[in-house]
Amino acid sequence: MLYKASNASKLDMKQAWNKFLLSGKVEEGCVRKVIAESWTRCRDHGVKYLDGYYENLLSREETERFIEERKQLIDIARPIMKTLFKCVEGSSFIVVLTNEKSVILEIMGDSDVLERTKTINFLPGASWSEECVGTNAIGTTLVINHPIQISGAEHYCSKHHFWTCSAAPIRDSLGNVIGCLDMSCLIGREHSKDLEMVVAAVRAIENQLHKEETQGQLFTAHKHLTTVLSTISEGIMSVDKDFVITHVNTALAQIVGMLPRDMIGKKVSSILGDCYHIKKVLETGRSCLEEEITIDVLKQQVHCTLKATPIKDQSMQVVGAVMTFREIKQVHQIVNKMTGTQARFYFRDIVGKSHKIQEVIRKAKVAAKSPSTVLLLGESGTGKEVLAQAIHNSSDRRDGPFIAINCAAMPRELIQSELFGYCDGAFTGAKRGGRPGKFELADGGTLLLDEIGDMPLDMQVNLLRVLQEKNVVRVGADKPISIDVRVIAATNKNLSMEVDKGVFRKDLFYRLNVVTITIPPLKERYGDIKLLVEYFLQKMSRKLGKEISEVHPQAIETFNRYHWPGNVRELENVLEYAINMTEDTIITKECLPFYFNEEEKKIEEEDEFFTLAELEEKAIEKALKKFDRNITKVAESLGIARNTLYEKMKKYKIKK
Repeated sequence: MLYKASNASKLDMKQAWNKFLLSGKVEEGCVRKVIAESWTRCRDHGVKYLDGYYENLLSREETERFIEERKQLIDIARPIMKTLFKCVEGSSFIVVLTNEKSVILEIMGDSDVLERTKTINFLPGASWSEECVGTNAIGTTLVINHPIQISGAEHYCSKHHFWTCSAAPIRDSLGNVIGCLDMSCLIGREHSKDLEMVVAAVRAIENQLHKEETQGQLFTAHKHLTTVLSTISEGIMSVDKDFVITHVNTALAQIVGMLPRDMIGKKVSSILGDCYHIKKVLETGRSCLEEEITIDVLKQQVHCTLKATPIKDQSMQVVGAVMTFREIKQVHQIVNKMTGTQARFYFRDIVGKSHKIQEVIRKAKVAAKSPSTVLLLGESGTGKEVLAQAIHNSSDRRDGPFIAINCAAMPRELIQSELFGYCDGAFTGAKRGGRPGKFELADGGTLLLDEIGDMPLDMQVNLLRVLQEKNVVRVGADKPISIDVRVIAATNKNLSMEVDKGVFRKDLFYRLNVVTITIPPLKERYGDIKLLVEYFLQKMSRKLGKEISEVHPQAIETFNRYHWPGNVRELENVLEYAINMTEDTIITKECLPFYFNEEEKKIEEEDEFFTLAELEEKAIEKALKKFDRNITKVAESLGIARNTLYEKMKKYKIKK
C-alpha cells in the first residue's frame, strides 16, 4: 500500500494542524487517517511541535558501529541512490538511507539542500524517528511498514513544514525491515512521482540484497558440502555427461596418489583407465552398486569397490554421475568389525604359574614383537588359539583383524576359495561379485592357520607361494592382490614326522618353523590345575547363574591325579558339568563325570598289585615329573638324600 501526500491545500492543512494542536481533534476529510494516528502518537510521546531539530547526534563511534552493522545494505544501496539522485539532480533533492531504527547512515543531494539540512541536524548519526522529531516520512514509514509520502503541514513539527518527503521500508529475504530509503525536496517542487521512484529504488535494493544473500548461502552451502566431503573416508568423484571430472574429495586423491587440482577438468579415463561401469551409468541412467574394480595408478593397482549414481536434471535427463570408491582394505576392516573377527585374549588371560607355562608366555611375548611366522605346537585343548590371540594383541598389528581358520574342518574342495577367495563366475554356485578369502580379510592383521598339519598336500604348494610372494590370486582371476598378513600356524601333530611320512612339504615346514613354541599338556603343568579350577569356577558360576563357593579338596586331588587327555578344554567342560550337577554351594567328587570314579577305581586296583620295588620306582618317576626333574626337590619330597636318589635312579635305570 502506498500512502501519497494529501490533496488538501497548504492553507487547509495548516489550519487542520493548528486545530489539532489546540483541541486534539482532527479535521475529517482534510487529514489522512495515517497522519492523524501519527500526530496522536507524537503528542503522546511529548514531541515539541514548534521544534523538529535533532539535538543528540550519536557519537562518531556509535555512528560507525551502526554503519558497520549495515555495511552490506549501504554497499548495495549507494549506487542505486546515486542513480536515483541523477534523475532529480539540480531540483533541490536529497536521498537518504537509514537503518531500521531511523538512524541516518548515508545522505547525498544538491548542495543547497544539504546546507539547509544542517540547520535541523538532518545528518548521519541522527535518529529521525517519530519519538525524536515527530511525524516524518522516515520515522512514520518504519512505524506503519508501508511506503508513505508526507508534505508540508502533515509533518508534526513546524520546522519540517517546508519539506515534502517520500520513504519506503527495506526488507531482507525473510521479510524483516532492515532500513529505509527516503527522498526529500523543498515544498513546492514537483513530487507526484517521488514515492513511486523511491519504491522502485527500494525494490532494486531488495532484489540485489536477496541475490547476494542467496549467493552467500550457496557459497556457505558449497563450503559446507566441500568440508563434509573432505572428511568422508571413502573416495568421492563427480563427472559431467562428457566424462569430465568436476569434483574430487581428499580421500580419492589419496587413493590415486594425485592432487585434486590435477584431476578436476580432465577426462575420467585419463585418471582411472577403463570406465566401463561409469559409462554404463551415464548411458542407462541406472545406478551401479558395489562393483569390485582395479584402478591402475602410477604403475600400481588399487583394489576398490565402486558405487556410481546418476545425476539427473528436472527433465530426468542424465547430466553426470557421482562415484564412491572404497578401498577393499577398508571394506574388509568394516566386515571384520561387524563379524567380530577381533582377538579377545591377552597374555593376562592365560592362567598358570608353572615353570613350563611361564616359559611359553615369555617366548610368546618375544615373538609378538617380531613380524616372523610363529608355529604353535601342542595337544588339542592346550590353548593354542588363546596364545595366538595374545600374540596378536601384543604386536603392532593389534588394531588389525585376527582371522582364524581350521584347516582340518574345511572340505578339501573349498580350502582354496576359503583361503584365497574367488571372483565372479569362478565356478558353479559362486556368489555374484565374488568373495574375498581369509588372507584378504586378514590384511593388516594376523591369520591363524589352525590344524595346519591336516592341510592337503596339493594346497600346501599354494600356501607356500602366498607366504613367499605376499600376494594372493583369487580362484578364477589372473591379477594378484597384495596382502600384508602375519601368519601364525598351529597343530597337534609332529610336523617333522609328517614331513618324513611325505604328507607335509619340507619347504613349507621350514617356512612355518621360524619361531616355534610348544605348549605343554595340562598334566605337565604342576600347580596350575587348582588355579584353572578357581578361574573356571568363577566364570562358569556367573554364566550358569549359580553361587558355587569352592571345590572340595578331594575333588581337587582327583583333578590332580587325572591325566587330562583333553587338556584345559576338558577341564573347563568338566567344571561346567559339575556346576550343573551340584545342588549345593560346593563341588564334590560325586558331582564329577562318571569316568572320574572309574579312573579312581582303576588306579586303586593297579596299586594293589605293585611290588615294593615297583612302587618305589613309580614314586620316583612321579616325583621327577612333579618337580620338573629338580633332584633336590624330588629327594626332599621322598625323604631321602640326593646320593640315595641317584643310586635308586641308577638301579631302576631312570634317566635324569
